[in-house]
Amino acid sequence: MNFFLLITIPVYLIVSLSFTSSYVLSPDKRDDKFKWGYLGSNGPAYWHLANETCKGVNQQTPIDLKLEDFTNPTKIELDITKEAELILLNNGYTYQVQQPGGTDKKPEMNYGATLKVDGETYYLLQLHFHMPSEHHIEGRDLLLEGHWVFQTSDANAKVAVLGVFFDLGENEDPSLKPIVDEINYKPLEVGENVTISMSVGEQIFKKIKTAYSYIGSFTTPPCTENVRWFVSPDVQSINPSQFKSLKYVLKYNTRITQKRIDGGEPTSYKPWKPDIN
Repeated sequence: MNFFLLITIPVYLIVSLSFTSSYVLSPDKRDDKFKWGYLGSNGPAYWHLANETCKGVNQQTPIDLKLEDFTNPTKIELDITKEAELILLNNGYTYQVQQPGGTDKKPEMNYGATLKVDGETYYLLQLHFHMPSEHHIEGRDLLLEGHWVFQTSDANAKVAVLGVFFDLGENEDPSLKPIVDEINYKPLEVGENVTISMSVGEQIFKKIKTAYSYIGSFTTPPCTENVRWFVSPDVQSINPSQFKSLKYVLKYNTRITQKRIDGGEPTSYKPWKPDIN
């Protein structure tokens, strides 16, 4: 599904999918020096108090994308291994998928999943999700955004991130099914992980040939810059059942849009608050 043909989501449907959950991703459960989070006094508007880089020396991520950004896209080549045994973990901020071994902050490289661009090869480190989307399109956020984080294997360790939008449709996304199935069986507590069998985007990768590219940052503290971003114009479809399951655990975990170096202003400073009764 292309974003030029986005489905308008009725408000009553979104509200009807809201519900109470005891499995909120709580940053307070993590023993980090800075208890950053997404709402209130530890939310994105205050990250710079403990992480100076989050103020942004150059370009920070996410940004509000314009339709013209996609008129001259960058060609990319994505490759992915078939279904494999991977780790799904709740790191306190999102659900993350990675290779067995390593930690949530230092994942092992997946040499079977690559992003190739301009003669360089990046290897997948991990996949995680933000709800609603962190990037906006013409001022609008979408239901979900997946981030595939890649890194080169050389000493310079360049980082690239592929951003993929998901919005509401009739059909479920098969690449998310193993994650949703695990959530429906038993949501993970903070710090808990489980082994699942899945591909990290085989069906999605087949569709993506180009993307809007810019130099930005990580969207979580310490907001490290010089990250090469690739945002796909192809919006994937998730059905109401998948949305409901993902919202059950993700709640709200999105950084507000940042000022673009080309002059584009953030689309909002007040984060969207999920309807949790």
